[in-house]
Amino acid sequence: MLSHASPRFDVARIQCAVIICFFLVGLSLGALPLFITKDLAADDTIVGLVIGSQFLASLLSRIFVGRLLQAGLRRCVLASLVGLMSYGLLLGISPYNSELAVPTLIFARVVQGVAVGTLATAAIMWAIDKLGESSTARVLSMTGISIYGAVACGAPAGILIFQYLGLPAVAGLIIALPIIPVVTLLRVSDIAPKTEQKTIGTRVFGKVLLPGSVLFLHGVGFVSIEAFVSLYFSQSGWPLVTWALSLFGVSFVLIRVSLGHLLQGSGLVRLAAASLSFQALGLTLLAVAPNQYWALLSTAIIGGSCSLTFPALGAIATGCCSTHERGTAMGYYSGFQDASYALTGPAIGLAINARGYGTGFFAAGICALLGLVLLSRVKR
Repeated sequence: MLSHASPRFDVARIQCAVIICFFLVGLSLGALPLFITKDLAADDTIVGLVIGSQFLASLLSRIFVGRLLQAGLRRCVLASLVGLMSYGLLLGISPYNSELAVPTLIFARVVQGVAVGTLATAAIMWAIDKLGESSTARVLSMTGISIYGAVACGAPAGILIFQYLGLPAVAGLIIALPIIPVVTLLRVSDIAPKTEQKTIGTRVFGKVLLPGSVLFLHGVGFVSIEAFVSLYFSQSGWPLVTWALSLFGVSFVLIRVSLGHLLQGSGLVRLAAASLSFQALGLTLLAVAPNQYWALLSTAIIGGSCSLTFPALGAIATGCCSTHERGTAMGYYSGFQDASYALTGPAIGLAINARGYGTGFFAAGICALLGLVLLSRVKR
């Protein structure tokens, strides 16, 4: 039986699914790098490969996610939650066969990538439908806060659970938690998204290529923190490792809440430029950090700098497009982020293996500066 609750209450239940989904993403980001390096004795290249495989799957899923959404948004969200439970099951069996552990983890991350990508897209569209098209910016901002707040809580929880109970306990939580939104969303009415007016894909891709390329370079720093900062703290012997990803997420949310109104203005290029500048500064400071307090401050700077970059560049990208092209444009634009996360994780891992963590973070800072150069070519 479907509910007759207010749209806001329905949206709150949809956001609950987003929060739980990305809390589980945070659990993985906290636990998996430690499991791979300590229990499997693998190097940072393997860490980057395993972490990046989720984002590669998210990128590839964009080929067919549009067709999936036509089956209904609630169905996609529920199927994605079941996919997350399957991911937890795969994660739970990986420690019991060391020879197949890495391939199992990569396959598990692929399952997670498809589930997370589909859930996030369907949940955003579902919430917008409940509140109306005029609420698009509000829904995107609210979802961003849910995502990074949940990751900020999940990452330290994943580290602590892994340290005291091991990876099977993390996997058990991943299997159990999605049951909550599955039950609550069964009473929220479903909807199939409206089809867009026909668009010419190559023309839309050309319009988003420049801001998308800047987003790709910005993503290098983001994935460097998500995949390697906990290992950096552990190798350096710094005990406040659980605070690193938390401060990243908390800083992200605080900047989005306090300065999010700037996204409604006309200075989007300047806003993106300032964000990239602070990202380069934070990554450089992290590369030369002499102690954990310096490193935590650097991580907070990076988290804050990442907060407004994606929506600012996204507004620039869609602003170049006609109304009926904007859905396609956002799909292409988001694909640049997925590609960055998928491809640069292993690359930064190689740099870290060759020259150390400082070199990896410094290389990510150089990428942010290159993004700043490209941004200067965007029309204001």
